[in-house]
Formats: sequence, C-alpha cells, structure tokens
Amino acid sequence: MNKNITSISSDYVATPKWLRWLPAGMPVHRAMVTDLMRLHQSMPTVSQVKTINVESLQHARHAVPCRISWAVLFLRAFSLASQKYPSLRRTYLSWPWPHLYEHPHSVGNIVVSRRVNDEDWLFFAPFAESETWPLIQLQGLLERYQQGPVEEVFKNQVRFAYYPYWVRRFMWWLRFQFSPVKRIKRLGTFALTTLAGQGVTILDPRAPVTSTLTYGPIRDQGQVDVTIAYDHRVMDGKEIAEILTYVEHILRTQMVQELNELAATSKQPAQVA
Repeated sequence: MNKNITSISSDYVATPKWLRWLPAGMPVHRAMVTDLMRLHQSMPTVSQVKTINVESLQHARHAVPCRISWAVLFLRAFSLASQKYPSLRRTYLSWPWPHLYEHPHSVGNIVVSRRVNDEDWLFFAPFAESETWPLIQLQGLLERYQQGPVEEVFKNQVRFAYYPYWVRRFMWWLRFQFSPVKRIKRLGTFALTTLAGQGVTILDPRAPVTSTLTYGPIRDQGQVDVTIAYDHRVMDGKEIAEILTYVEHILRTQMVQELNELAATSKQPAQVA
C-alpha cells in the first residue's frame, strides 16, 4: 500500500524509558510482523490463484471523478462474498477442543505501509462490516489510515509493539485461544495485502487469519491475477474456486453499478438553498 512519512510524538508510548533496561531484541517496527508470522506457523494455509477480467470495472472506475482505490473495490467485493460463503467468516480454534467459530459479519484488515521515524512499519487497518458501507466512505477511511497521524489511527498497534516479547506472546495467546471475538477484532476475518501499485504480485500471502486476499497489477486488457491463501482446516479448494468466481462476478456487476451510480451522482448540479 502507499507509504507516507510521519513521526510518532515523543511520549510515554513512543519512548518508554521503563523498557530500556531490557536486552536489545527485534527492532520495534518489526515486532508486530514477527508476532503474526509466528502465529501463522501453526496454520496449514494453501494458496489458489485465478485470472479474472475487470475491464468493465476499469472503465467505470475512470469515470468517477473522485478516487476509488482498487483495494477498496476488492475489499468490498470480498466482504460481500462472505455473506454468501459463511466459511469466510469462520475461524479455527484449538482450545478447549478443536472447533470453528463463525462471526456474524466480515472484518477485513488492509495492510498499510507507513514511514515512521525513518523506518517502514506495517499496520493493519480494520474495516468492519464493509459489505454495508458505500464505496466513498470506505475510501475515506482508507485514506485516513494512509495519511492520518500514526499515534492516533494506529495507537493500539504502536503501544503493543513496544511491549516486551513475552508480554506480547502471552496476550496473543489469550486472544488467539480464549476470545474469538477479540481475536477477530484485532486480526479480522480476512486480510488484504497487495503490491500491485509497485507492479509486483505477491505469490504466497501470509497472515494468521482464515483467508488472505491479494491481487497483482491490472494488465492492459483488464486481466488481473487474484490469489486467496486460506486455512485448509476451515475450507477446501473447491469452495475457494467458487469464491474466486463469485468475487469476479461481484466486481463485474455490483461494483460496476455502484461506480456508475457514484459517477452519476457527482455529475448532478448542486441544489441552491
């Protein structure tokens, strides 16, 4: 995602003097990623890719005067797919016995890269119930995550990154095993990560969630490779193939319609009071 340079104010969270006696460990800007990759190690994920055509969506997107990012379009399409496929809202839990928890709605996390104090941080921007939000509001929220003060929009993630490793590990264990609601609040029912803007395709996206969505660069004729990495304990390949086809259908129909309506609304003359 877009990189924006910002700085965290010199406060109790940013410069925790009470932690300086600890031995040096992972750099703080890599703490969250390290934690999430450790959590992912216990998940048997499989990736499937489908080449879809979004040429009609390209044309509809260009007709809208305000910017609607591809990430927002894929986020909303995937959230709508989760209404038809409840497996996308399910999470595997191993305690006190192996079982599945189904969340009532989707919670998507978009990976956002921010430049903070000369270091690249990855933050996880939550979008709850994005299947019910209009595109323009989703875009506004994404821009706030990309440009707003880090100490405000990602306050909890910054604070958590400064905790000692053993504290973070214990808190992740509690969230991962004992409270599926809090787990989904922090991690989401799915993640979305992409480097399409840099002309790069992520082949094997990884996150400790049931499904992770990514897409590559949009080619001239509207073709794009869309990948879903999924927890094989929750879903099978046949269902993922159906979901990829359904996501393509949503992008080429409902998303095109919503963009056309947005373009038509923006062209209407303002009413004088």
